Amino acid sequence: MKTQPQLGPMKPRRGFTIVEVMVAIVILSIGILGLAATAGVVVRQMTGAVHQSVAANVAYSRMERIRTGNCVAMKDSSGTATTRNVKEKWVIVGNSGSHALIVYDTISFVLRGKTKTQAYTSEFPCDPI
Repeated sequence: MKTQPQLGPMKPRRGFTIVEVMVAIVILSIGILGLAATAGVVVRQMTGAVHQSVAANVAYSRMERIRTGNCVAMKDSSGTATTRNVKEKWVIVGNSGSHALIVYDTISFVLRGKTKTQAYTSEFPCDPI
């Protein structure tokens, strides 16, 4: 009769159990979903920043044109001017005897279906009107 060989103490196995692998996959999935949601927010924020930058550049350009012009010849906008998909309306205020012109520039643009408005104000030195 044959005798079965005596097995020694069990050696620990190397590797991961199926439960450990599943937990790691769940944690990794949650992290990837968080990154995907953050990417969407970043894209929306960057789009808004681009529109605001264009609006600021349009207002800056208007202020420079007014600053370099003749104070007496300065006029308000008669309507709404559209430049680079933004609408602009400006008002120039100067009191008689005043040494300054105050310019109010309102910029409107559409962002994600909503109209956003930014207002800029600047004061320019000028000879008395």
